[in-house]
Amino acid sequence: MPTTIHDKFASILAEIERTGSANTQRLTVLKKWFEPGDRLRAFACWMIERIVAEQQAASSEAEALITEAGTALHATDSTGTPHWVGMQRLLRRLQAFHSEYRRVKSYQVRIIHDRSVLLLEEAFRIILRQADQPADGYRLAADYCEHYDGRYGTTLNGPAKARVQAIADFVAEQETREAKAQGPSVSLGV
Repeated sequence: MPTTIHDKFASILAEIERTGSANTQRLTVLKKWFEPGDRLRAFACWMIERIVAEQQAASSEAEALITEAGTALHATDSTGTPHWVGMQRLLRRLQAFHSEYRRVKSYQVRIIHDRSVLLLEEAFRIILRQADQPADGYRLAADYCEHYDGRYGTTLNGPAKARVQAIADFVAEQETREAKAQGPSVSLGV
């Protein structure tokens, strides 16, 4: 019997429970799941709502950007169409927030001042289709879940377990919405 994404998430959660940690790359299971339909954009919208709800900002400027992201996600014009121009403007502001680079050896390294703002930037890039590959969704999920612990490094450990569970719940809810949208299947009895 084929293993479902739900079985794979259960395995990741069990490994975190059993050993205290799981490799972040285990979330690559999401790449295949993001391929059909508009799952990737739905996930990006869900991520923005989570980040806004968690509201963990390192500065007042970051806090203002996080609040604005929640507003921008739900802003529509008079016809009910999402306000794409407002989202693009916000994306530029999110990118500008982390516009500082430093040279480390022979590399340019982007300085990240607030992880939540970075996650919002990744999510809005997906919604605006500037990053619309399943790998972009995986990277967003991994960046959201991974946690540093001296015993394990940067992996799925500690607080990551609750975040992995939240993503597993999102996947199940999204599949339920999709099944309801398709309606009941009709058997011809042939």
